[in-house]
Amino acid sequence: MLHLTADAAQLARHYGLDAHRSLLFSAIRLDSFPLVAPLIAQSGEDRFLLVRQQEQGNALSAGVPKERIRFYAPWVTIDPRVVADTPAAASLASLVAELASDDDRVHLAADVVLSHHRALTGTGALEVTADDRAPAPVVAHEIDTDAVLARFGGWRAEGVRVARRLIEGIEHLDGLAAELSATEDTRFAGLTALARERALDAVLLAATPNVTEAIGHAQPAGSVAMWLPEAERLVLLAPQGTPGIPGAAAGTYPSAGAAVRALSPGARTGVEEEFIGIGLARELEREGAELVGVSSDLGHWRDVRDHEDLGFQVVAARASVFAIEEALAWAEDGLAAGREFTELDIHAVYLDKIVEFRTAHDIPFGIEPYFTNLHSSNRMLFPGPPVHFPINAETTCIQLDAGVRIVVEGVTVATSDMARSLPRTAAAKQAYGFFFDVVRDGIIGQLRPGVVCEDVHEGTLRYLAPHLDRMREIGMLGTEVDFDTEYRKRNVGHLMGKQESFANELRPGYKHVLQVGSYGAAEIPWRYDDAAIGTEDLWYVGRDRTYIVSKR
Repeated sequence: MLHLTADAAQLARHYGLDAHRSLLFSAIRLDSFPLVAPLIAQSGEDRFLLVRQQEQGNALSAGVPKERIRFYAPWVTIDPRVVADTPAAASLASLVAELASDDDRVHLAADVVLSHHRALTGTGALEVTADDRAPAPVVAHEIDTDAVLARFGGWRAEGVRVARRLIEGIEHLDGLAAELSATEDTRFAGLTALARERALDAVLLAATPNVTEAIGHAQPAGSVAMWLPEAERLVLLAPQGTPGIPGAAAGTYPSAGAAVRALSPGARTGVEEEFIGIGLARELEREGAELVGVSSDLGHWRDVRDHEDLGFQVVAARASVFAIEEALAWAEDGLAAGREFTELDIHAVYLDKIVEFRTAHDIPFGIEPYFTNLHSSNRMLFPGPPVHFPINAETTCIQLDAGVRIVVEGVTVATSDMARSLPRTAAAKQAYGFFFDVVRDGIIGQLRPGVVCEDVHEGTLRYLAPHLDRMREIGMLGTEVDFDTEYRKRNVGHLMGKQESFANELRPGYKHVLQVGSYGAAEIPWRYDDAAIGTEDLWYVGRDRTYIVSKR
């Protein structure tokens, strides 16, 4: 029998790996990191680390021996040479089926995410069992929704004041100040609409971005929130003995599952299938809950309300463009002076520049790192966090794709996601200049009310088409793959909803229609030969025009 676990302590013990520090997408996907985190698969004495191929470079950079890794979900790349010697299974389910082929039996630890359990059972070829989690008493606290709205309203008023001060006198952002508001708040109306659309009796929130959006406080460890749409009640369930729980005490229950059964008027319960473990899912089902996956729905709930926090988004964008461009300018000056340093040195400067921005502009709330994709192309073309790798005269390109989060009293109220690069070869420099045209004219130039997300992607391919031969001429593209076919497998941007959105992407198959107030990022990642180039800007669809919020 094959055993699977996502236990962080075992990852550290067996592989010296901290997914949140060493890998990229575990840091980006705040609402679904268990879905993309590595798994340990063991059968007898054989033990392997199961990793999505997009994290291949990071796992190897962290020191995990390649022979101890099995990859799945092939990485989308326009340079297939990068992965030519590294096979990857089409999906986790197909990889697990291969590893369990002796007897087709798989056992999951309670921490394995519900989505994986559903994917494995959905094959019909595997016998899947799972651990239960030990029941633990919880206390229920009812949260006053009017107090939540007032709390966010006060924060937002301050965010608007700061944002207006930051953009005053910036010509290309003229008019944006009039779009900033602290009065609109549809969070609870949106939750109720979601519940009615999916015919839910309750919506259970466990991922931090969703919990804090609902309760307006930092998430107590181990807690989950529950929205009851019929009564429009918000209840926080926390382990018994947790200090400082917000709200009014409303009862004690032997487990979270028992609390949901007692408090919900019916069985249909929305859950974050990309976040909760199979142990909690089984606990809920034992108490009679009918589980409905709503991870994507909740991502959409955050995405379409992001304009309500536009003041904070503007602060995040302005902090990001300053810190990223200043850090790369430091690196460029250092290389010009003949100095040698490391990726971690650039990262340290980047972090210092975030602090400098906050101090210089007297920002009254926190600005913290969200994620950092910073690497030399000499180390790898894969995206990933910085390591102790040299930057010197031989460096061909440096990519810095990163985001910050704006934090008020432990609650993330905005995030950013943008990228700049330091190309060092003639070809990479030429391509990088063109990619700004692609992002700002070819992608953001399409964004207006009524445009469908997937149509933006197709329009971007049309914009790129007449330039591909030139990319081949200068050595920034080959003939190994059909460019359009490969690039249709990835996005050219996304909305933002307190994180990079995976619910609404500028990508084939995504039907969301942009509206006044849509906010997101546009990007054209280009990783070929000796240059991994990132070019990405944040945009906002205003009443009269679309703004590039991350342009200096």
